[in-house]
Amino acid sequence: MSLQAGKSQATTECELLTRIMNSLGSRMSINRYIISSKGDSESAKKASDELSEQNKSYRKAKAQYKKANCKSVWDK
Repeated sequence: MSLQAGKSQATTECELLTRIMNSLGSRMSINRYIISSKGDSESAKKASDELSEQNKSYRKAKAQYKKANCKSVWDK
């Protein structure tokens, strides 16, 4: 196996993890909006439950991102 093949695979993994985190971040933002605008309604409760699960998933994806040594322009 060449070094380039490994790098290509790592890039693909990093891109996938980035897409996952971006998707989760977008859905989390929508749920935060629902929670802030709906008060104590049933939809706010549902959004809160979803947000809790999305937070867990985001943390797992972020840990995998770091473990895979992925880098972005936002990383310091």
